[in-house]
This record gives sequence, C-alpha cells and structure tokens, in this order.
Amino acid sequence: MPTPTESLTAAFYNCKNRNCSKEQLNNFLDRAKTQWTGNEGMQATIKFLESQI
Repeated sequence: MPTPTESLTAAFYNCKNRNCSKEQLNNFLDRAKTQWTGNEGMQATIKFLESQI
C-alpha cells in the first residue's frame, strides 16, 4: 500500500502528464496544503512538487 507521500506525488505527476494547466496544478497543491496542515513532512513534499510546475 502506498504511503501518503507516494500517493500525493503519483497524483501530482498523473495530473502533470495529462497536461493540466499550471492553475490546476497549483489548485491541487493548495488543497493538499490545507489537508496536510501541521504535517511538516508532507508540506516539504508539497513544496518540492511546487518546484516541478
């Protein structure tokens, strides 16, 4: 079973591979930031994914 980090990363790259717009990718990560408030590990993953946009 994938970890939350693996799931978030896979979902992000799935969206990116489907040519989602930058706005859609940013909205996806904004929702993830809200969901993972207080979890520094996930926030670091989200920050890394933001750099991939």
